[in-house]
Amino acid sequence: MRRSASILAWLNCLIPLLAVTGAYSLALYQQAAPACNPFLDGCTSISRAARSGDAIFLFRGLMMPLSMLLVLYWLLQWQWLNQRIGPRRRHTAALWLGIISALALVLYTNYLGTGSGFYEFMRRTGIIFHFAFALLAQLICVQSLFSARNRLPAEIITPVRWQFALVSIQWLWGAVSLAVDITLPAFEYEAKNVIEWNFAWAMVGFYGVSGWIWWRHPPQP
Repeated sequence: MRRSASILAWLNCLIPLLAVTGAYSLALYQQAAPACNPFLDGCTSISRAARSGDAIFLFRGLMMPLSMLLVLYWLLQWQWLNQRIGPRRRHTAALWLGIISALALVLYTNYLGTGSGFYEFMRRTGIIFHFAFALLAQLICVQSLFSARNRLPAEIITPVRWQFALVSIQWLWGAVSLAVDITLPAFEYEAKNVIEWNFAWAMVGFYGVSGWIWWRHPPQP
């Protein structure tokens, strides 16, 4: 159980990193996307890089099954929180937020690369719900663990602090995004792309840390 739970969590971190970097690299190879460091320069968004040329096939092929792995992750996270802390309503709330986030990823991936109008609306709705609900679910998990930190082993609290840092980074980028929407600077396009890329790595990093925690303290069957 320890090995399978940890691998599942690590896959939820590694697969999106592979999908995004692989799709962008393929788009660069086919000269379908501009070359830059998107984390710093923001020359392209994740969506634009993933749907350029043949990159969309790699992206979809990895991200569609990822949504199901995310559902399994949130089920295990719910089980693990209940075992470590005790059943709480907030754990169930995090579970459903995580599941909705995973299903929203299906919506986003399915409509990526399609036309404008309704299709663009569905794509944007999917990515907004995916990011927002995953962030809320992660925040609830961290808050619940910190509230019971006196009853948890020290080796759990340290990586939970890392998770708190990753959640804080996401909230910080969210605040920066709001500031960009309000001020509408000349570099708005690049700024939003930088925000998207950096928000995404912090979000998936949370799952990677869960894998490390579960390796030592796995969910019990």
